[in-house]
Amino acid sequence: MRLLIGVAALILILYKIKDDFVNPLYFQLFQVSHIHYIIIAFLLLFFNWGMEAYKWRFLMNGIENISFFTAFKLTITAITIGIITPNRIGEIPGRVLLLNNKDHFSSAILKTAIGAFSQLIITFILGTIAVFFTIELYQLHLNSIYVKVGLLLITVLLLLAYFLHQPLKAFFYKIPYLRNKKWLDGLQDFTSKQLLYILFLSGLRYFLFSLQYYLILLAFGVNFNSYNAVLLIPLCFMVTSLVPTLLISEIGVRGSVALLVFGIITNNEIAIVFSSVLLWLINVATPALIGLFFMKKLIIFQEK
Repeated sequence: MRLLIGVAALILILYKIKDDFVNPLYFQLFQVSHIHYIIIAFLLLFFNWGMEAYKWRFLMNGIENISFFTAFKLTITAITIGIITPNRIGEIPGRVLLLNNKDHFSSAILKTAIGAFSQLIITFILGTIAVFFTIELYQLHLNSIYVKVGLLLITVLLLLAYFLHQPLKAFFYKIPYLRNKKWLDGLQDFTSKQLLYILFLSGLRYFLFSLQYYLILLAFGVNFNSYNAVLLIPLCFMVTSLVPTLLISEIGVRGSVALLVFGIITNNEIAIVFSSVLLWLINVATPALIGLFFMKKLIIFQEK
């Protein structure tokens, strides 16, 4: 089964980076005046996913004690598994399926989902801040009041759902089908302080992949002439997170959103598109390919 997943992921990755991207990107890289920015962005890949692995290891405390290196391997391998699912949602069960301890499978799924949810909250918090500082400045064709109120409401609701987990658990227990489900016990395992720490780790990771995007955009000649222009990066991430995608359409969606957002400050459409493509190649395609190697190793690891 894992071999089939690995082959499918590899085929889809190759499909996305064939002639439509590889040759133009190769040509575009020769036009880059700051290639060291791209090198730094590539190296940050390991810090980016390393931070995610560290956060997940913290989330799994009490379920299975794993080393940081094992958490990193499982996180990377789950990218390979999840890459063929909508919005890569398969990464969540993918990580848990690779754990040795299956006795708390449902709770591990829930705790992993909490980590993903914390990342979404950070995306909305910073995206909302970006909207407040850019919507009038760049004269976006939107009703600013409705957009601001709507985003604030969504962000507050997300934070309430994240921190007020006990009332949420009580609500679930009122549903007959869910009343005896042990996975709900995972909701009571985190204190507010721990949830805040998880949110902090998600914020650090957000800073890392935002820095990657910033460096790649600079390398391709997209100039940020003010701090407000830099805020277009979290705006871009938030809009992208709202669009459902499959791998087949993911790069197209990322490129389209990037054009819509960064087209405000530059007419260099080629640079915008290829910055988005390169970020995907670094942060998704590369770890997914590395995960193919880990999949074989992890089968041996789990069968011992």
